[in-house]
Amino acid sequence: MDGVARLSVATDTVRHASISAGRFVVSDVLFGPGCRLARHAHPHSCVAVVVHGAVEKSFTRVAGSAGVGTLVTMPPEEPHTDEFGRAGARIIVAETSDDLPVDWRRDWTATILAARLGRELERPDAFTPLAVEGLALELIAVARRSIRSASPGWIVGAREYLHAHPTQLPSVAEIATALGVDAHELAREFRAHQGESLGAYARRVRIDWAAGQLLLSGTELCALAHEAGFADQSHFTRAFKRQMGVTPGRYRSAHLS
Repeated sequence: MDGVARLSVATDTVRHASISAGRFVVSDVLFGPGCRLARHAHPHSCVAVVVHGAVEKSFTRVAGSAGVGTLVTMPPEEPHTDEFGRAGARIIVAETSDDLPVDWRRDWTATILAARLGRELERPDAFTPLAVEGLALELIAVARRSIRSASPGWIVGAREYLHAHPTQLPSVAEIATALGVDAHELAREFRAHQGESLGAYARRVRIDWAAGQLLLSGTELCALAHEAGFADQSHFTRAFKRQMGVTPGRYRSAHLS
């Protein structure tokens, strides 16, 4: 691979923690502000989730920006460059032998898993390898289910629209207009492919986003309820408990204690 460096995730970072767990190597990497990684490749397939900051990624055929909540996959030996902005970035990376394509999109379920992986690496104990392996398997499953080619382009577009606007509850017509498709056809085909309505999917994405914020930020529950678009904290708590099985406060304390 002429002109392509073989780069480990520890290169040019401010902080790096890593653990081998089963068939995975999972790392928590903090890149400094303005850091730029020249064209390089990783020896294994990677699943990465941006939990802070943003990175501009440029592959051979595609390029784009990956902000907070973005799930990125890439195959082994895939040349690319990384350029980090003023805030730098914190990225959870799982290296695996799975065959994965170049792909990225926002996914708040993946963000929750990444936040939990980060906590395991920050505070390891005798059970950390087992916990990390289980979380990495979940992350791979999420990545595989969200590959772009798995559904028609406009179904993928609807999912990405909802993940990009997690605090909103847009109408089917608004999403259809943004995608340039018929609203009735979108609603029918989305349910057929996803097994749930657009509205149900949007509500689930909103709660997943809020769960990620509970783990990644110290925002007070009342402020988070408002930011997530709920009428008040009580409404937020009821909706969160219905989906996650526990209240927001218990969820945060369980994962951060």
